[in-house]
Amino acid sequence: MTTDPTNRTVDLSSLKIDRDRPQSRKRFLKLSVGVLILLLVLFLFFRVMPRHFAFLSPEVSVARAILVPPSQAATVLTASGYIVARSKAEISPKSVGRIAWINLEEGQRVKKGELVARLENQELIAQKAEASANLANARRELARQKELFAKGITTKQSLDNAETQVEVFEAQLHYIEEQIRNTEIYAPIDGVVTVKKAFLGETVTPQGFGAGSAGATFAVIVDLDSLEMEADINEQNVSKLQLGMPAEVTLDAYPDRSYKARLRQIVPTADRQKGSVKVKVELLEKDERVLPEMSCRVYFQNPEILLDGKARVMIPVSSVVDMDGKKGVFLVNRDAIRFQPVALGNTLGSQIEVIEGLSGGEEIVVQAADNNLENGQKVRRKSE
Repeated sequence: MTTDPTNRTVDLSSLKIDRDRPQSRKRFLKLSVGVLILLLVLFLFFRVMPRHFAFLSPEVSVARAILVPPSQAATVLTASGYIVARSKAEISPKSVGRIAWINLEEGQRVKKGELVARLENQELIAQKAEASANLANARRELARQKELFAKGITTKQSLDNAETQVEVFEAQLHYIEEQIRNTEIYAPIDGVVTVKKAFLGETVTPQGFGAGSAGATFAVIVDLDSLEMEADINEQNVSKLQLGMPAEVTLDAYPDRSYKARLRQIVPTADRQKGSVKVKVELLEKDERVLPEMSCRVYFQNPEILLDGKARVMIPVSSVVDMDGKKGVFLVNRDAIRFQPVALGNTLGSQIEVIEGLSGGEEIVVQAADNNLENGQKVRRKSE
């Protein structure tokens, strides 16, 4: 058998070792290791270095733990509302008529039973005079019929008719007198006139009768000694309230002045649309500056904390973080932070009470959970 020399050369060349392939693999491996090292360095630089170099550290907002007085620390719930009068009366006439005399001005004090207005009644007075004369004549006729009947000159029917006539004229006179009394309008309660809608010469109508030029109600009297506050409380917070619990009320008009108060009533029904329950708060202090319909705010207080008389430390709720299963805050010392465990109490709006761990005045990080901070890390104070 004869072998082709050309084929033998081809076969031997296919068995030649490629010395460049291991070198390319080494280059790829070195490149991969270099990339990993670079990534690790970058990670350590941006993760660890900020803890030691302030210019690389995150910006944080800082607040102080504040020491609040017992009255403020005892607050368990706040609500907005309005001043209202527990005792209020709307003045309305009992008959249709034109005002002939009125003694009412806004701000004027009146006494219960005081005459405050009178409607025109000249025609009624004339009718009364006529009815009185008719009654007098009827009584004289009755007396004459009695004498005649006693002598047997007249009949029993004539006597009965005379008695009936007297009764008719008496009823007529009483009706006219009642109509005259209805033209006189009296104050139903002690108080102050807060609204005046009718004036001299205007026609007024009784409630339910129809609209006159001044309407049915022409004045409102309010007993300023019966002022209280009404507020709508979210039904989820009603469980925090108890009848008689102490409170403080501040007026938007006089924010620097507070008034002692107490929860008088929780109205036993809820507003389905608002999801709220109405409460009524009695003001225990009187002040002429407090007026109906003023906007105000009430602070319901825990009586035990109030009697305790101790100030409380309060911090923003957003400053509380959870680290290793413990609640705490980050204290700021110059440009570094330190985790401080705390024991927490009642929450009041955006503030929460610190029972243990802070004494007040410490600087702490707010919105701490949003910054992913670590104990001992350097930080920069956010410029205000």
